[in-house]
Amino acid sequence: MTWKKAIIFTLIFAAFFVLINFSAIGVAGLLEITNGANILDFEFGYTYEEAHSLLTALETEGRAFYLNKILPIDYPFPFAYALFYVGLIALLLKHIKSHKLFGYSLLVPIFAMLFDWTENIGLIAMLRSYPNLSEWSVQLASVTGMLKTVFTYASIAIIAGLFIVFVYSKLRRK
Repeated sequence: MTWKKAIIFTLIFAAFFVLINFSAIGVAGLLEITNGANILDFEFGYTYEEAHSLLTALETEGRAFYLNKILPIDYPFPFAYALFYVGLIALLLKHIKSHKLFGYSLLVPIFAMLFDWTENIGLIAMLRSYPNLSEWSVQLASVTGMLKTVFTYASIAIIAGLFIVFVYSKLRRK
């Protein structure tokens, strides 16, 4: 991993982050047409009743927007953040003397991405079957959404920890 690749991965991640969160075809656009009703992706676990209630609050236009605008972006976005996190972890591991086992930390963002994609499958099933949600699609999306969040925060913690080690090793050399 090079600094040039890290910068490219950062720009790709940033572009998708802005697109999905702040653009008219992302969450910002949804919030405008639904008067503030948000998406299930931002919930840390939910019951069948909570999922049904939130999807009801989105109304027909909001559910269509979620399915046809946000979720198509939410397939490349996990790839973008996994690439970004893996790139940073690899770059930091390259610059510190680390045990080979630390290489397994590269898998953490990949698991976050896979859980995000699986969550999206459950969300698509819910949006397509609304108002007749299946219990399995709600549970699938809820559990994998929580796992996505845990692995995403773990990725950030790994990066922060490796960055601290990197800075410490640079200061110690002086």
